[in-house]
Amino acid sequence: MNKAFLQISVPVFFLLFFFTSCEKDETDKTALITGLWIQEKITENGEEIALSNEEKSLSLLIEPNGVYRTYAKDAPEKEHFGGWTITDNTWLELSADTWRVNSSPLEDANNQWAKNHTQIRFTLLNLSDNSLEIRLKTYIGEKKYSPLFVEGERPLITTDNLDVISAEYKNMKTYTYTFRKE
Repeated sequence: MNKAFLQISVPVFFLLFFFTSCEKDETDKTALITGLWIQEKITENGEEIALSNEEKSLSLLIEPNGVYRTYAKDAPEKEHFGGWTITDNTWLELSADTWRVNSSPLEDANNQWAKNHTQIRFTLLNLSDNSLEIRLKTYIGEKKYSPLFVEGERPLITTDNLDVISAEYKNMKTYTYTFRKE
C-alpha cells in the first residue's frame, strides 16, 4: 500500500509544484512592474538617440489596479493614461490614443489627424526590481506623433510636408525604452 501511495503521490506532488511555480512567475512579473519608473534612454534600431526635454522629464507610473499614467513636466500634454497588462510573461500591453493622418488631409485643415484608441504591445526585454527595458517595432510617425510615453506635436499638413509625413507612417524602426525604478 505504501508503494502504491508513493507511486501516485510523487507525480501529483511534482505537478502541483510545477503549476504553482508557473503561477508564481506570472505574479512576480506583475508585482515587479508596478511602481514609478523614470525614463533613462531610448534606442532606435540599436543606436541610442538624444532625448528631448519632454522625454528627459518622463515618468511612468504603473499601478497595481491595471492603470498606468505618464507624466512629462516639459511636454505640452503633460499626462497620459491607459490600461496595462502583462501577457504570457513576455509582453507589456498598454492601451493608448494614437494619431494617424486622415485619408484626405489637405481638404480640411481642421480635420487632418484622426485619433485611434489601440493596444500597443511591447516586448519585455528586462524586468527587475530596479530596471525595465521594453522594445517596440513601429512606424516612425507612430512614435513621433502619438503618445508612446511622450506625445509629439502634430504639424499642419501641407503639400510641402505631406510626402515626408506619409513616409514616416510607412517606415518601421525598432525602439527600445529603458527605465529605472524611482
